[in-house]
Amino acid sequence: MAGEYTLYWGDSHTNIHSRHMDGLDVTVRYAREMLDFWPIAYYPQETVQRPDYFNGMPVEDWLPQPELDRQWKRICDIAAENNAPGAFVAFPGYEWQGDGTWGDHNVFYLHDHQPLLQCATISDLYAEIRRRELRAFAIPHHTAYMPGIRSKNWSAQDDALSPFAEIYSCHGCSESDEEGIGLRANRHMGPGVSGGTIEDALAQGRKIGIICSNDSHNGFAGVHGFGLMGCYARELCRESLWEAFAARRVYGVTGDRIALEFTANGAPMGAKIQARGPVRCDARVRGCDAVDRIELLRNNRVLATHCHNGAWDLPVSSETVRCKLRVEVGWGPDRQLVRNGGPRHWQGQIDIPEGRVVSVEKCWTCPGQRVDAAGASSCAFAFTTPQMGIAGRLPNQANIFELEGKPSDATVLTIEGKRVEMTLSEAMSRSRIIHFMDEAERDTRKNFGIDPGSLPRRDRIYYMGHKVKVHRAIPDAGLDAALAFEDTHPPDGVNHYRVRVTQRNGQMAWSSPIWVGNGG
Repeated sequence: MAGEYTLYWGDSHTNIHSRHMDGLDVTVRYAREMLDFWPIAYYPQETVQRPDYFNGMPVEDWLPQPELDRQWKRICDIAAENNAPGAFVAFPGYEWQGDGTWGDHNVFYLHDHQPLLQCATISDLYAEIRRRELRAFAIPHHTAYMPGIRSKNWSAQDDALSPFAEIYSCHGCSESDEEGIGLRANRHMGPGVSGGTIEDALAQGRKIGIICSNDSHNGFAGVHGFGLMGCYARELCRESLWEAFAARRVYGVTGDRIALEFTANGAPMGAKIQARGPVRCDARVRGCDAVDRIELLRNNRVLATHCHNGAWDLPVSSETVRCKLRVEVGWGPDRQLVRNGGPRHWQGQIDIPEGRVVSVEKCWTCPGQRVDAAGASSCAFAFTTPQMGIAGRLPNQANIFELEGKPSDATVLTIEGKRVEMTLSEAMSRSRIIHFMDEAERDTRKNFGIDPGSLPRRDRIYYMGHKVKVHRAIPDAGLDAALAFEDTHPPDGVNHYRVRVTQRNGQMAWSSPIWVGNGG
């Protein structure tokens, strides 16, 4: 599959509100920095609160028509102006909620300056798209909320116009009603429950692919930890991506850009095939951290598992190796102890004089970050960590540096004047913390007027300091995993197979299913 297609990354659910309109230039620059493609999700049904409107009760409703028309034109203009085949692909789109009973969908278009359809029901929306012969998709999200309350009604589903759905976003996970992750982030919309889950849809015979997307409301695309969409397409252009969307050659990750390939009898994820007899399933994974397990599911039940955790060893030879090293900033200080804290700016550099930095993955949640291009033996970077993270998360920022060298090669990480020297072998043996104890002691004197040395305990000083985690580097043996399984006796009828991947750090990936008709 990888030979015919290239893996591209996108976020199809960056909510753009009225309040974001003045800062759209920053939003677009950040999207171009983080993504290969970007179906924009303009948010036209916003909370309205007026004394003369339902006695002042806040309700979500369409914006006034003049404002709606003006903003929608702006979104369409931005998509057209920033669509650059081969570099960055943008699609115009918006979030559709209708009357709130059919499930929220993101509608996006292949072509520029298409209509914003203000239909009340999903059936009307589908019908209007078909009546006008629009090249549009309507993608369901947070499907596992209470049926009839902003949750997908799978009985009113058009698989051609809604070829895939969000399994995970900042809301949590809609795979099932179980609480592995669950829809637990949004207190007033939750909890998740049976009826609209992805498992429910597949059990009903729906042919839906699986993605993850952001769905946060901070106006920034590709927020790490809120979901991303992987897509296997022939080229980075609208037409090629659209063909891949329709074929469901898509999958989702929670944050880390786990590379996942999955085939059944050689057919790629999203395919519908016929087979007589055994079905051969193959999954190949390259993680961004140590791979814990790969699960193969048939008809929503785990059919086979590859446990990769503990199945690999650190390299011991003197041959050239590759590993991934995550450098993460953002911990501390305790806001009860440090007053008037603001954003923290970080300057750093990683050097491997006898080797090279092969690639860099950006695990960012907001603007203010920078990293040099990979390829050399040195890579400089900069972070800005706000005082508070988004949606209750930590304000942490990170880069994953893929390093190449011999286990004995020296590696030097310098950040804000602190220097850590280690060999690649030592980097793979354990994690480290860089603690700014000197700053914490200075703040103790400044904020409390006391000598840190007079304190009976040192833990409070530790709490007041900024910290950097240099994660344990993971070699190829821990990053690369595969599962091969032959289903020798598949049930009669159409069976769907899919893959779920979990890294040791909790990051996950879900493939789109492959549907195999068993001819007996």
